[in-house]
Amino acid sequence: MGYKGRITGITFVAIIIIVIRTFVKIHFGATPHSIPLPAIILMIIGWYLGREYDKSVYKANRDPLTGLFNRRYVLDNIQKSFSKANRKSNKLAIILLDVNDFKQINDNFGHETGDQVLKCISDLLIDSFLSEDIVARWGGDEFLIVSPFADEKRLNQKISHFKNSLKSKDLKYNGLSVSIGKAIYPSDDNTFESLISKADANMYRFKSHYNSNT
Repeated sequence: MGYKGRITGITFVAIIIIVIRTFVKIHFGATPHSIPLPAIILMIIGWYLGREYDKSVYKANRDPLTGLFNRRYVLDNIQKSFSKANRKSNKLAIILLDVNDFKQINDNFGHETGDQVLKCISDLLIDSFLSEDIVARWGGDEFLIVSPFADEKRLNQKISHFKNSLKSKDLKYNGLSVSIGKAIYPSDDNTFESLISKADANMYRFKSHYNSNT
């Protein structure tokens, strides 16, 4: 390496050290001049690996289309919801929601419109329910909400808010509606599988009534 090459190399290393120490100052609030360079590098590697781990956990627990929690997340965390409800002497609502005529929407308007419908419903559910509720895409055009409550009136207000918001939504597909079924822990049953089954039966009872009137 010639003279100019050595100067360029030294300058490059100096710039890297400055960038690294500035990074540490911003992200860790530490005084970088008091920390050995190997320790700084290890801190940055740890920060990067932690960030990548958080990304992988997020992707594993989220539906890629809607950004809602997925079935896996619900199954992994439902027992925590039961335990929390028991500690607070609350009830727990298991709510299933299915888009009416979703196949016709896809067939008549295309899958892109179908995806827009699912995203729209996801946004309205997030807006209608609280951070303590689990809102998930259960599969296909089905959504699941796990909602702890002490007052059933408040629970019904959340559901009504969602329905009213959906009615007022201006979409390419007019007349969008959903069928909803719910089951309550512990009054309806005390296992997740049984509650899902009852919520599903109630939802399809509602859907049968909808189909008979269309």
